[in-house]
Amino acid sequence: MNRFEKNISHLLNKLAIKNKLIFYFFRVFTFTGEWWMYILYAIIIMLIDSNKGIDAIKMGLIAFGLHYPIYFLIKNTTKRTRPFEEDKSIKALVKPPDKYSLPSGHTAGTCISALIIMSIFGDLNFLIVWPIIVGLSRVFLGVHYFSDSLIGLILGYVCYYAAHLILL
Repeated sequence: MNRFEKNISHLLNKLAIKNKLIFYFFRVFTFTGEWWMYILYAIIIMLIDSNKGIDAIKMGLIAFGLHYPIYFLIKNTTKRTRPFEEDKSIKALVKPPDKYSLPSGHTAGTCISALIIMSIFGDLNFLIVWPIIVGLSRVFLGVHYFSDSLIGLILGYVCYYAAHLILL
């Protein structure tokens, strides 16, 4: 962990602590990355179009089926300490779902979800900003370093792409 990344984490966390608008903006976005929200997204897609919903669920089952074992392997191999545990001046503004920091599961999960939705409904390319904002939210809220979120984005993309290749 380099000093620059720790300083970025500290600065962004202080912004969220001091500015309630920033805090609530990122809190809302981080909420969209909770594991059970992915089930809600599948239900919504099924209600919009059942055929597209089935395709989305197939891709999601494969992508998340790849994601979770890799995610847990990385978490439990690297055992990277969370920013608020490493630096007592950083406050966890949300409760993290597990002990370790690397990678960001919220970022990976929303990346998978955004890519699936974009592939199913081709005209929603603006959704690519969703996992980026979620990744930033995890840093602002003190539970991840920037590189945790970046690796989460990469993990999400790789799992989505592998699922896409499997379903070709």
